[in-house]
Amino acid sequence: MRRLPLGILSLALSIAAFESGARADAPIITDAPASSNQLGYVTRPSTSYDDFRQRELHESSRRSRNALIGLSASTVVGAALLFPGLIRQCYLIQANSLGTTDELRCSPAGKALVGVGWPLFIGGSMGVLISGIMFGVRKGKLRRLEDRMAYEKSRAFRWDPRISRFVF
Repeated sequence: MRRLPLGILSLALSIAAFESGARADAPIITDAPASSNQLGYVTRPSTSYDDFRQRELHESSRRSRNALIGLSASTVVGAALLFPGLIRQCYLIQANSLGTTDELRCSPAGKALVGVGWPLFIGGSMGVLISGIMFGVRKGKLRRLEDRMAYEKSRAFRWDPRISRFVF
């Protein structure tokens, strides 16, 4: 019974979202520019596959670095919640004199701290490990590509497409 108002609200919001979409009923007519009788040529900068790959690797390494920073922050927050909750709010109780059955009892605050801190700490530390490896691999690929590009540009005799002649 409690879910009925929530369902009605979500249905109303979805109907409103579908109804408020943009529509192009009439074509949009624009005037031609005044200098339409002249043909203008746009020159593209000559980019090679290596330039494209360099930009791509730079962007992917930037995303990996941002993920590493964010997951490191998640690990720190998880540790800040988990360890005080385990140390101050939870107690280990031995039910048997031999110590074979141990039980961890926590106060309500301890349960909350451990319940929130544990997933943040474990997920963040695994993410730090994975994103750190990804960041290192991508930076290594970028460094090798830049070294190879610098070597190719420093060769003695090559064709320069910008000035359309051979250069030394």
